[in-house]
Amino acid sequence: MRQEQESPAKSVSPALLAATTDTLRRMGPRRFSLTAVAEAAGVSRGTVHNALGSRDHAIRTALDHLACAFIDAMATEIDQAEGLAEKVSAAAVLICAHRQNSDSVAPGGINEGIVVLLLRNTGDDLMRRAIELWKPLVRDAQRTGEVGADVDAARASEWIVRVLLSFELLPPIGVNLDSPRSVRRFVSDHIIAGLTGRTT
Repeated sequence: MRQEQESPAKSVSPALLAATTDTLRRMGPRRFSLTAVAEAAGVSRGTVHNALGSRDHAIRTALDHLACAFIDAMATEIDQAEGLAEKVSAAAVLICAHRQNSDSVAPGGINEGIVVLLLRNTGDDLMRRAIELWKPLVRDAQRTGEVGADVDAARASEWIVRVLLSFELLPPIGVNLDSPRSVRRFVSDHIIAGLTGRTT
């Protein structure tokens, strides 16, 4: 079930929005400036200001766009999987692949992936969006018997999101995060056991 997100960035040109989000990722919120965005986009600072307004609004717009893109990418990935265990596994593989791609940052830049950037600056919003994405999927799994009928869908969804985000935040120990097969098996071996509602 795909959940479309409404974004305030709709009125900003794709090229300028890309320059804004790239600048935010490269420089971080503290060093972010409209001048840097203008340089990255090859336009004047006035053009950036007219499109995005203040520096703070530009940062909020970029963060919102990154959050929407992250949730949309997750929704696309899980739409292609059958059953809750496979959907969570697919999302975990996506996050691990994203983790691998987060290391390429320009010299002097901020070595921080998109998920970490979002959690630091708009974590409540990211969690809310992700939980809303998973709630109907948990309910579907309850209807098919994959998940216990007495499990609270909202709490289960929050648990799923917290587990998924840990793949970005925590180092690998017993699972090879560079191997999609290993990640899928690691998740599918444990995810449903935690959602059956059994206490023993």
